[in-house]
Amino acid sequence: MKRTKLLKTLAVVLSAAGLALAAAGIVIQLVLSHGQYVGSMITDTAEFDTPRELVVITTSMPITVRYGDGDRVTVTYTGAMPLMFTEEKGTLSITQNDTFTMTLFSETAKNENVVVTLPHKVYERISISSSGGSVTSDCLLADTLEYSTKGGDMRLLGIDENASVRTERGKIYAEFSSFNGDMTMNAGAGDVTLVMPDELSVYLEFFTESGSFTSERFDEPYYGRYGDAAVIYGGAKSRLNVRTTSGDLYIY
Repeated sequence: MKRTKLLKTLAVVLSAAGLALAAAGIVIQLVLSHGQYVGSMITDTAEFDTPRELVVITTSMPITVRYGDGDRVTVTYTGAMPLMFTEEKGTLSITQNDTFTMTLFSETAKNENVVVTLPHKVYERISISSSGGSVTSDCLLADTLEYSTKGGDMRLLGIDENASVRTERGKIYAEFSSFNGDMTMNAGAGDVTLVMPDELSVYLEFFTESGSFTSERFDEPYYGRYGDAAVIYGGAKSRLNVRTTSGDLYIY
């Protein structure tokens, strides 16, 4: 008898808990539908001495890194989760704190971003990566330049063949200031658009499973579709290797 009563009581409690969760879900949906929820967005600015190396890693925040007129590094960010800053042995590391936070989508969430403004100099290393956020780089100079995303798009201005570029699904748009060496670019399912220097002499290798290649920068207009494409231009020794699974390649 006691066991039966206990089971009935437990069933009532679980039923009440289920109703409470359902009600909470309805309230959340109503609030979201009316755009009234404002997430716990953080907007702040931080300054640092100029490092030798810069590392920026985010999970969802778009990243922009550019030069400015100041003599210190300025980081301006807006997001639902705080950033973590570490300065050690000449390296400034900026990372998004991905500790779980109950933050719902709101109108302000689309304004999430990290903007890093650097003093003008040639850095030893700049590494920028994001899982879901986009990456924008404006004519940065470094001995080692590394760009990577999983699903975020990239806009890279003023790069050369020394840059390392990799994404799984994001699109890549890159403008080259020069191209005098070998480079491999991995793009996965994302399309790749490359704006090459006027004086271009490059041996192109494009490997894809189902993407296509379009360019008018070669001796004759070349249009390859659904398969590997390799083109030699001007007897060049410099090699550009672009790999995608389903992404298309455009060269201008």
